[in-house]
Amino acid sequence: MRIFTAFLVLVATAILWLLPISTAAYDFKTDAREDTFTSPTAAGVSTANVTLIKEIYDDDTTTVDILSSLATDVPVVGVYTTATRVLNVTGLTTNTTRTLSITYDVYALTGGGSIDTIVSRLDFIWMLALICLPIAALAAIFTGRA
Repeated sequence: MRIFTAFLVLVATAILWLLPISTAAYDFKTDAREDTFTSPTAAGVSTANVTLIKEIYDDDTTTVDILSSLATDVPVVGVYTTATRVLNVTGLTTNTTRTLSITYDVYALTGGGSIDTIVSRLDFIWMLALICLPIAALAAIFTGRA
């Protein structure tokens, strides 16, 4: 019976290990925001600067998605400046005007830092629990305390 109980503890831990806690914590802390800008480019210029309404969460420009109203544009994030919230967009067609829709992640928690602290450390707490749970359970099983 002890072997079967140990097996169940290990299976339960493996299943818990598969839960996407990091993704859940990130989704809890952020919201997607969409800003729309009319952006002209002059002759010979294929970049544009736009000032975002809010800061990009953790300055992570990989979360930025840019859509253009022009089919000939291939908008890509160039440089993001945190202090001014200016986003440089490259890959635009020269000498034309378009509407850029920019979607990016912003910090969603308000009202205090304690919830942010807990959510930020949730990955560590979860990993610690998943490491300690099977060790404690197996020790209890094989020492006869379970």
